[in-house]
Amino acid sequence: MDFIKDNMKTLYRKYLTASLSGAVVTSIYSFIDTIAVGQSVGPSGAAAMAVITPLYAITTFLAILCGIGGGVLMTNAKAEGTEEKGNAFFTASVILLVGVTVAAWLLFAFFHNQIFLFFGADRELLPTVVKYARWIIGFYPMFILITFLGAVIRNDGNPRLVMFGMIVGGCLNVFGDWFFCFPLNMGMDGAAIATVIGTCTQVFIMCSHFFTKKCRLRFVKPFNIGRAFRKIISIGFGTGVLDLGVVILAILINNQIMRYGDANALAVYGVVVTVSSLLQSLFVGVGQAIQPLVSANYGARKIDRLQAFWKMGFSTVIIMGVLFTAIGEIFPEQITAIFINATPEVLEAAPGIIRPYFLLFLFLGSTVLSTYYLQAMKFGKVSLILSLLRGLVVSGLFMLLLPLIFGIQGVWLAMPVSELLVAILALSYIRYTNQALKPE
Repeated sequence: MDFIKDNMKTLYRKYLTASLSGAVVTSIYSFIDTIAVGQSVGPSGAAAMAVITPLYAITTFLAILCGIGGGVLMTNAKAEGTEEKGNAFFTASVILLVGVTVAAWLLFAFFHNQIFLFFGADRELLPTVVKYARWIIGFYPMFILITFLGAVIRNDGNPRLVMFGMIVGGCLNVFGDWFFCFPLNMGMDGAAIATVIGTCTQVFIMCSHFFTKKCRLRFVKPFNIGRAFRKIISIGFGTGVLDLGVVILAILINNQIMRYGDANALAVYGVVVTVSSLLQSLFVGVGQAIQPLVSANYGARKIDRLQAFWKMGFSTVIIMGVLFTAIGEIFPEQITAIFINATPEVLEAAPGIIRPYFLLFLFLGSTVLSTYYLQAMKFGKVSLILSLLRGLVVSGLFMLLLPLIFGIQGVWLAMPVSELLVAILALSYIRYTNQALKPE
């Protein structure tokens, strides 16, 4: 397949299908886990999953930092005709991944109790959290490899293998959740074991790419490994900080909920954050679909083609955002009941939480897509600024201020308001960039 010459709509559909399928299956891990835990353990299980969310987000951040950063540089270099340079960036990204994986693994292994208390658990909830998290920590490298391998292999022109691995792993995870949580009545342990099995299977399948004729990736000596690390981090951080923002916001929200609300609100938020993770991953899937296409055409200076890919992605995320918001506005109780064997108090709290929170999906897709688009053209600093505004600065500010005015309702309004403001900034800069790239 030729990113620079092949039909644009065909390329976009192919990569979009693979990326969205992969995003759905990856998110199904936490999605189905939350259903299994919520139905078998109850509201305390759903609350525990909300506390565990930052662990997954940190893992995704580290993988994107190395995988997307290295993938963009690798694709740009190969599009310019320098195969050796592309493989040098690939090698550097693998070395960087090993380093950050070992550091994170040791941190979670030795300090998990303190970390989960900081994430929002209390002493009563902590044992439930640890029952699930100890399995994830035990197999931590596999969870980083899922996202890293997906990014690298997509950039190497084999998105179908990524999709196949995710589908097989996801199916095993779904079956395992049912089997371990209900017939075997293993609760939190069962859901975690199912996730580990699905994840390991997915990694093994994706690793088969390196033994196929399609693989153009080779380990070579990096030209300047320190400089390569800086470039990879600079580009990868802009997109990865979206997930780092999830970590910080999840911690802040968990603590704000316990301050202004109660355990029922935290249980509903456990549902919201799981659904939100799935829907955000779909927006990320659109961004990942256009990233290699934009990177290659930018490297070849095919400006009309890369801007056409932006328009295709933007239309997709707008349609998705309207659909996602409508579902939350119309079916808040039904969404909650799917995930939790809910008490009347939990169901009564659900509409007041889900309806305002789901407004953010009208704007989230534009922000996510913008960061991938800018990152694909190596506008790493701008992508980073937008991500920091969305994931940390603006959202964190509103999360602290609005509850002072509106109480617990301010927690649910903070994210939609911040998403709207950052989306306006992102789209304004994209418009400026597209105009500047057009030849005079």
